[in-house]
Amino acid sequence: MKKTGLILYNNPLLLFLLFLFIAYLPVFWPFFHLKNDLITQNLPTRFVISESIYSGYFPWWNPYIHFGIPQYGDMNNGFWNPFIWIISKTVGYNIWTITAEEMFYILLGGWGIYKVCREFISKEISIITGMSYMAGGYIIGHLQHFCWITGTAFFPYVLLFFIRVNKLPAVKNFILGSFAIFFFLSATHPGLIIGALYFFLFLVLFIFIHRKNHTKILYGPKFWMTNFLFIVSGLAITLVIIVSNIDALQHISRGQKLSLEQMLLNPTTFQSYLSLFVPLAVHKSFFWATDISMRNVYIGLAGITGLGVFFKHQKKKIILSVVLPLLFFILLSAGSVFKILFSKIFPLVGFVRMNGEFTYFASLILILAGAAGLESISKINNRLIYRDKFLNLLQWGFICTGILSLGYILVNEKNSFFNQFYSLQPGLRKVIKYLIEKIPLSYLLLIDCLLQTITIAAIKKYIANKPAVTVFLTLNLIIHCWLILPYTGLGMRSPGEFNSSVNIFEKGIHAPELTSIRNTHYLDSSMLEDVWLISSYSKKIGYTTEESYPVQLRNSVNFFSDHLLFQYIINQSYLFLSNDTTINTATSFDSAYIRVLSFGPGYIKAAISNSKSYNYITLLQNDYPYWKVKTNGKYINHFTAFKTFITADLPKGNSTIEFIFEPFPVKSALWISISLIVIACFILSNKTWRNKQLFM
Repeated sequence: MKKTGLILYNNPLLLFLLFLFIAYLPVFWPFFHLKNDLITQNLPTRFVISESIYSGYFPWWNPYIHFGIPQYGDMNNGFWNPFIWIISKTVGYNIWTITAEEMFYILLGGWGIYKVCREFISKEISIITGMSYMAGGYIIGHLQHFCWITGTAFFPYVLLFFIRVNKLPAVKNFILGSFAIFFFLSATHPGLIIGALYFFLFLVLFIFIHRKNHTKILYGPKFWMTNFLFIVSGLAITLVIIVSNIDALQHISRGQKLSLEQMLLNPTTFQSYLSLFVPLAVHKSFFWATDISMRNVYIGLAGITGLGVFFKHQKKKIILSVVLPLLFFILLSAGSVFKILFSKIFPLVGFVRMNGEFTYFASLILILAGAAGLESISKINNRLIYRDKFLNLLQWGFICTGILSLGYILVNEKNSFFNQFYSLQPGLRKVIKYLIEKIPLSYLLLIDCLLQTITIAAIKKYIANKPAVTVFLTLNLIIHCWLILPYTGLGMRSPGEFNSSVNIFEKGIHAPELTSIRNTHYLDSSMLEDVWLISSYSKKIGYTTEESYPVQLRNSVNFFSDHLLFQYIINQSYLFLSNDTTINTATSFDSAYIRVLSFGPGYIKAAISNSKSYNYITLLQNDYPYWKVKTNGKYINHFTAFKTFITADLPKGNSTIEFIFEPFPVKSALWISISLIVIACFILSNKTWRNKQLFM
């Protein structure tokens, strides 16, 4: 046993991998799948990308969401994230692969925090801090928000190389930092990017204010030039992401500042910070006044203890420098009047809809401050006394709260909960479903207080045995993860059941049948509650109702708001001929007149027999810039009809029509980014070049 522990200690990545598997064991089990946004929004977009690549098409365009969107401009799905392309090109996307991908990101984030801590902190504390990050409340609560989890995976590496480049401005640190910035910007949600800008603003100010003592190692003679180059090199490599986003923001509905109502959605309320102590209890009751996914900020007992020591013994100037950014993110994520005020003062924050997204940076500050507090315990003996006092205070707090909860249960709950529980039919899923839906807040509070009390008692008994204490802290994180996952992370279907329900159509991208949208064959509508983007899984253009997806072109919004026009269009096929471009004009999509020769995302070719002298041909795709139309091999002008769709004049007789999506500016930016990445890799391969120090 000691030998195994030593191997894991000497190879912490293996330790993190083992911790991931045990902590998220319910996710790896074949009984439940990850739920909500991950499968209603993130999986279908990745599914379309992988199906497009399988069929030999570069997926510039997604033809299925809201009658087509530029896939590279969908900031909700991480189009430029290299891991998407690796998975799409190899195994393809399904519920199993996206689950494995998310677990990989959690591992990556924990390892990144470990590496950040190792720049200043001992190995033992860095390990428990990395684990606390992996099984922390923000991660567990937001498993459904896939593009937030990707951000938590890559942001630690941006922070890591920011630290390294200021400690040692070597070429390799600038290049690796640029790669970290690329991964972060390519994979995450814009809200986390906006939050990161403010996080680094506070961090730079922190380093500058304490440059003569605490942060002297980070404040080199060319501090400002170093960080300017760090930013410029990162932005240069990410040029394709910047160009893609600028291009899309001109046309998507999310490119404008949010309304007041949208701006105040889903905060992390002040009372939610009780989850620092009893995270299990925050999953019941309207007291928390926000969505269940926004309530958990648990950082583990180690983090809480470290925080207590940090705020007790750290110098006031340091505490103030930490509290100000912490308070900024707590208030910003709390929404309400604070979000309104901040949106008027601070640029960009008014574009973020889900306020709880900013809680990541509050949690990160708490985790890192807790690690700093734990480190100081091992260096200054008198802080051991405070550690013990703080543990005693925590333990008595949990004991008293547990007794009050038990008293409330005995007086008010009686045996009603257990009577119903015993009447359940046997079965793991039924038990879990009942517990999620029926167990009262008082029971959750009692369970958590018992868990915390027992853990602290074990820690106090073996306080001199560091490996044992680490085991108890780790078990506490694991058990909390197991107990919380059913509330925020897992759905009741098995992955196999889900996958068999959505994979009923032939693999790859194929031309849909030439029939009206109203009569098109889709997935069973009973799946709508689970998957939402049924047209994407069905690989059919259009749907009989407007599907829920946050990225939508402004012209498309205008189309869906016109009820009469919408009803007219769903009676057409995705490609149809017409006499005019007004509602109720004569149309045809009969296969006698239209024969689709090729169909892919951003490319449709059809042979047309216009024997009835129709005047126009319309493709039910949004007329986004970069669409081109060819007739018999020659480019012709086209126009927007029916508020948003691509329409062109149709010649008489037989002809061949091609609709082509060619985003030239984005393609050019892609080649520039690829060239810079190749050059950077070439420099890294040369030992002399990569170790060359700048500004020294």
